[in-house]
Amino acid sequence: MHYFKLWVKRMLCIFRRIGSLGLEVYVSPLAELKYPGRISLERGVVLEKHARLYANGENAQIKIGDYTTIYPYVLLKTNGGKIEIGKGCSVNDYSILYGYGGITIGDDVHIAAHTVIIASEHDYSRLGNPDFSKDMLGKGVKIENNVWIGANAVILDGVTIGRGSVIGAGAVVTKDIPPDSIAVGVPARVIKKRI
Repeated sequence: MHYFKLWVKRMLCIFRRIGSLGLEVYVSPLAELKYPGRISLERGVVLEKHARLYANGENAQIKIGDYTTIYPYVLLKTNGGKIEIGKGCSVNDYSILYGYGGITIGDDVHIAAHTVIIASEHDYSRLGNPDFSKDMLGKGVKIENNVWIGANAVILDGVTIGRGSVIGAGAVVTKDIPPDSIAVGVPARVIKKRI
């Protein structure tokens, strides 16, 4: 009976035309996928109810690594960029990732609830132009392996967070964080080393 249930879940994913699909993937019937042909889910990925993956844009791509869980009400929106999440990660409830400039997240990264990662910014020289909201710039965001990001943190474009770092709850990360650091505050600053 267990194998039959897994088979049914897999068939539902295939029916939804997901681009690449590993074994033991679970996609809630209440998850929302736009442009699923540009989405790759590796082995053991879980998309909880109301998780939203929007691979919008011509070169858009979302790739989620083995045994990563995307919790309820998370929004991954490429806006023409790429979002890659490594193995064994968790993106918790109500987090938002905008991937215009590209977001790369390593393995064993844990992102707490209500976190916002924005890999783009507006071209403020065009403020007042009717196309202002369409004129975007993006350097990208890179989060290395074994990082923990606390609740309500904001990670802005052009930032790299080094391996083994911890970002405190409510921090606003505007510049690179070295490996094995603990960073807190607005703007985030390193207060000590983990090791």
